[in-house]
Amino acid sequence: MAATSHPETSSGGLRHRVAQLSQRRFWLSKWVVAAIVAGAIFVVGLLLLVTRNLDFDTFLNYFALGLLIFVFITLFYGIIAIHDIPYEIAQHRDHPHQDAIHAAGWVSLFTLHAIWPFLWIWAMLYRPDRGWGLKHTTTDNAVAPYNGVDRLERRLDELERRIETGTR
Repeated sequence: MAATSHPETSSGGLRHRVAQLSQRRFWLSKWVVAAIVAGAIFVVGLLLLVTRNLDFDTFLNYFALGLLIFVFITLFYGIIAIHDIPYEIAQHRDHPHQDAIHAAGWVSLFTLHAIWPFLWIWAMLYRPDRGWGLKHTTTDNAVAPYNGVDRLERRLDELERRIETGTR
């Protein structure tokens, strides 16, 4: 009998778990890395300032430059993360138009997110339990609205009754 290892302890299971975590928290991990880099630059600048290898004005210039780069990178990743929200909603709801919503989300980046609210609405319209939500159901015992199928079924019943009785 071969010994089997627990999937979480094997290297394949660990790789799978890390891959899942990175997929779920991709943008968060990028922001954490950016914050760590900004903090490291700040610490290096403080060390250079304390050891007198750098004057205070030069330190402030470099710090402002680092802060500006950090803000631009954060805004860049934030805009990309925001544009993907309708696709994430569509994916979660098993929307039949997931690919179209994802492609339109990328197009919305080039239109400065002008169509993004419509993508949000499009993704929110569909739910797996009720579909598009366009069916009118009656909550009380009232008669359902008369439609073409009901009319055809009644006509078919009437014709079958006539055939059975032999009348025209």
